[in-house]
Amino acid sequence: MVFHIIDAMTDGFDRTRERNGLLFVAAFAVLALLGAFVTPTNLGPTTGTAPTLGLIDVVTGLLSIAISIATLVAAIVALRTFASDERETIPREFLRHNIGLATLNAFVGSVVFVLLVVAGSALLLVPGLFVLVTLYYWSVFVAVEDQNFVAAFRSSWELTKGSRIRLFGLGVAVIAIGLAVTAVVGLPALLIGGAIGVALTQIGTAIVTVYTIATTARAYDQLTALEHPPETEPQPGVAGTPA
Repeated sequence: MVFHIIDAMTDGFDRTRERNGLLFVAAFAVLALLGAFVTPTNLGPTTGTAPTLGLIDVVTGLLSIAISIATLVAAIVALRTFASDERETIPREFLRHNIGLATLNAFVGSVVFVLLVVAGSALLLVPGLFVLVTLYYWSVFVAVEDQNFVAAFRSSWELTKGSRIRLFGLGVAVIAIGLAVTAVVGLPALLIGGAIGVALTQIGTAIVTVYTIATTARAYDQLTALEHPPETEPQPGVAGTPA
């Protein structure tokens, strides 16, 4: 058995357009909109109204951090949901179970993952792409398997063995779809401008984000099935089995 790119992409699309997927699109869109409108106005002292501006900067900075953490939590819950059979409801345990430790590992792991990819790319493009593909599924192990990010890197390395070229193809295909959606949504957003344009842009980004997460989770499930294929029941008449 081999990894099927089309299956992962179509499964990801199906899960995105179902009820849970649409709920996550709405959640990521709201968080992205909040992040777009809540930005620090200034990070240094100014003359005149410096104390007031400084307070605003602190508040907006804290709000930005809170939104970033909420977005990371949403991504963890989305991975747990899409890696499961839940399609209509999001179980509360996906939000409650070990969420603090998972979020911390996801944050630190993201920093380390980016640094490893950048370091590999700084040497040559190929090592960077190799690291990207082989370690990409670490986030699913953190979210779904409760692993710390170090163990998750090792698990992703093992999981992707034998399928890395196909997984690279999946990544290219998902990026191409993301760019296409961004272009389709971005043009009218650019023409309309203002708050509506920003809202359209963030909705488009949310759709791409959820599709990427859903495809990642479905690819993970497919890879796991390849690594641990289900046992088939012995058939009568086969050598070594009772007739």
